[in-house]
Amino acid sequence: MKDFLKRIKLIDNLQTELEIERTDFVHKLRQHVDEGSTGVFSDAFDIFSKSKNEYKGKVDINGFKIKRRKRLFDTNINLAVASGTYNQKENKLIIDTEINGFSPIFIPFFIFCLLFYPIFITLFLFAENIDTATMLFAIPFILLHGTFMLGIPYFMMRRSVKRLQRELEREFFYLTK
Repeated sequence: MKDFLKRIKLIDNLQTELEIERTDFVHKLRQHVDEGSTGVFSDAFDIFSKSKNEYKGKVDINGFKIKRRKRLFDTNINLAVASGTYNQKENKLIIDTEINGFSPIFIPFFIFCLLFYPIFITLFLFAENIDTATMLFAIPFILLHGTFMLGIPYFMMRRSVKRLQRELEREFFYLTK
């Protein structure tokens, strides 16, 4: 499953090299991340938080798992979760990060769509009281609708991966200064 998600670019890897000690980086990252869950339903009350931190999750000396906090009136849909580990080599810290944009909450939706549209098209094709002109108009419309219903969530998840990747690169570089 993970290989499939990597092929369709819903999981991406990021490797960052910084000139900072591991303990200093972890300390600075903890100051910018609130402790909290990164689960599917953990975003429900983020908009009511008074914290100035942009991220929430778990940061320790071995690694981290963070996601961007939801804000009130924020139009960006943040679905991606970043998890990573640190490796210290001489005076450089190498951060290996995996950004996962696939949200398990979409699984029932995708299953429903993949079952609904073939059944609906089959029933539409074998209906007795529908003429050919209506069928020639309706079938492409239904296929286009199905493409949008499956494509929009996919592109939302893919965009959240790219956005979090850019933000983490910027944030990690900022933490070294």
